[in-house]
Amino acid sequence: MKYNCDVIRDLLPLYQDGVCSEGSALAVEEHLKECKACSDYLSSLRSGEEIENTFTAEREEAISSQAKFFRRRSAVVGTVFAGVFMLPVLICLIVGLAGGGLSWVLIVLAAMLIPASLVAVPLLAPENKALWTLGSFAVSLTLLLGVCSVLSGGSWFFIAAPAVLFGLSVAFAPAAVRAKPIAAVLKNHKGLAVMALDTGLYLLMMLCIGLVNGLGAGYYGLAAAISLPILLWVWGLFLIVRYLKAGRLLKTAAAFGMTGIIMTVCGLIFHIGDYSSLLYIETMGRRFEFSSFTLMAVISIAVAAVCGLIGALTVKNRRKK
Repeated sequence: MKYNCDVIRDLLPLYQDGVCSEGSALAVEEHLKECKACSDYLSSLRSGEEIENTFTAEREEAISSQAKFFRRRSAVVGTVFAGVFMLPVLICLIVGLAGGGLSWVLIVLAAMLIPASLVAVPLLAPENKALWTLGSFAVSLTLLLGVCSVLSGGSWFFIAAPAVLFGLSVAFAPAAVRAKPIAAVLKNHKGLAVMALDTGLYLLMMLCIGLVNGLGAGYYGLAAAISLPILLWVWGLFLIVRYLKAGRLLKTAAAFGMTGIIMTVCGLIFHIGDYSSLLYIETMGRRFEFSSFTLMAVISIAVAAVCGLIGALTVKNRRKK
């Protein structure tokens, strides 16, 4: 059975890729034996595919070559910077050996690691440059604090290090957990991991302050009175924003309600109102005193009630529609 050339040419791309049916392939092969024009058309298709494959291979090779070039150049530049940072250390080492003292040389060495972590590490790291830079900076800064603490004969390292790490965590942990290796492990729990890390470092910092300074139960009671309401409030806001399945008004109501409840409970337990400023109202010859802390708790609960009512009415009207 003979087929029109237009029909065969429509089948030729499928025939060339080997995805047409067996019957179609036989029909194309029979037609090609008798039709030189269609045979030439198939040859042109194959030549075009070969040219495209050649261009693709050359493009990939050029990209790979450029990537290798930039990696080599970054490694060379990073090595040069590392050498530049080592020059002051070598000079200090020589002067220290000549003068008989090496303690300050260790401080210079630890200090040089900080700019090296910010300049050389991003150039030398093959991937996840920001994560490597942040990690090396935290390690070098902690090492500098440790060296200075040991050489000065003090124990303040155990106060400064947790405080510095807590500050770095608050500032950079939200970005660090988005790096590929960490994000692959944490998946949808990145925010929860950041909150847990910040909380743990904060508690470690407060604990070290009390232990290093030999503070007694009074310090821990005051630290709990200050820290517990803040931690509960921050965790409550995070859980409401991240996990509560509700509209904006209902989330706002939950946030203000949680704030008012935490302020009220913590005020009763730790007597925080005793440390806040007093407000008073005079009416009919009588004076009513209350703390500003109590006023803020009442206002929070009132705002929560209003937002909750409006949010509930909004949800009800949407359901009716």
